[in-house]
Amino acid sequence: MKKIIVCGDDKDDIVKSIKILREEKCDFIVTSGGIGSTHDDITYDAIAEAFGVPCELDSETVERMRSIRGGYLDSLSPSQLSAFYRMATLPQQTSEVSVSKLYTESSLWVPIVGLQHQVYILPGVPELFRKLLVGLGDHLKARVISKAYQRFYVQTSTKESNLAPFLSALQKTCDEKFGAQQVKLGSYPHFSWKTVTISIIGDDTVPQEALLDIVDQVIVGVGGGAKQIDAQEEDFISSHEKDKE
Repeated sequence: MKKIIVCGDDKDDIVKSIKILREEKCDFIVTSGGIGSTHDDITYDAIAEAFGVPCELDSETVERMRSIRGGYLDSLSPSQLSAFYRMATLPQQTSEVSVSKLYTESSLWVPIVGLQHQVYILPGVPELFRKLLVGLGDHLKARVISKAYQRFYVQTSTKESNLAPFLSALQKTCDEKFGAQQVKLGSYPHFSWKTVTISIIGDDTVPQEALLDIVDQVIVGVGGGAKQIDAQEEDFISSHEKDKE
């Protein structure tokens, strides 16, 4: 995760935010919300403007709407139908900008609209967002370059502010020895457990023996009864609150 931007229902703000993320070379951008049927649902139009493409009623999406919700659409007045069709008014592909529509759920007519294989537009309803994001993840697996990472964890009762100087110095040493970003050290406090987990992550260019040596340095350097734990233990601590005694 590189950056989160929160926008209001403001087209200029959305356009500006998309341009910022693209200029910062974010290769996977997800938007959430603003694709409903009311006047303030402007995400499709704003992102179309950000890419310089038209935003028009999409016949494929309308056809899918009809096949899934035809009875409901037939019950709408002309003005209500026009409002409903706002949700099928999508950015359109041009010779310079690719636009894809992914239908990941057979029971849903709403597509995931993608522009330049970079920006993906999702609904804001939490249940739909989660469901479509999972489907999008399956679609994106083919484009992900596999890179093996080795992960180790150390647990300590030392407060994060107290161990920060040591970790900062050790990170600098790792950058100098292995190259920037080849080894990443992180600390994650778990307040109900009164512990901090330190993660030691190395890419496939760093020998495992070297990472285990860093683990040993962390255990000695942070104190507080530090010990190595496995990924399952860290996941449990991260996802559970400790019962109050």
